[in-house]
Amino acid sequence: MGRGLTTLGAVLLLATLALWIGDAIGATNGLDPSLSGWTLKGGAALLAAGLFLRVLYPVGRRVVHGRCAVCGHPVERGHTYCRDHLQETVNSYRDQTRDRMLRGDKNHSSSS
Repeated sequence: MGRGLTTLGAVLLLATLALWIGDAIGATNGLDPSLSGWTLKGGAALLAAGLFLRVLYPVGRRVVHGRCAVCGHPVERGHTYCRDHLQETVNSYRDQTRDRMLRGDKNHSSSS
């Protein structure tokens, strides 16, 4: 969303510049002179809002994190899963590794 607002703001600022150039060379005879003021204000506001949202996006992402990826319960800082689902994931990985070792699968075993 921030990227879209930033782009729209930049387009409005370019439109303002085009209106000023057109006014300077006399090509904007039928346009309202206050139009360039509105495009300037709107473009600046949209550009500022877009940049503000783009700065806040990483902060908001950090605030949202802190919940288990499976059940949504709060987790410790830096963790993805709650204790129960972390243990479940570790057990599943351990079972898969044990099965590969028993089958003699050389693709995923450690090399020396």
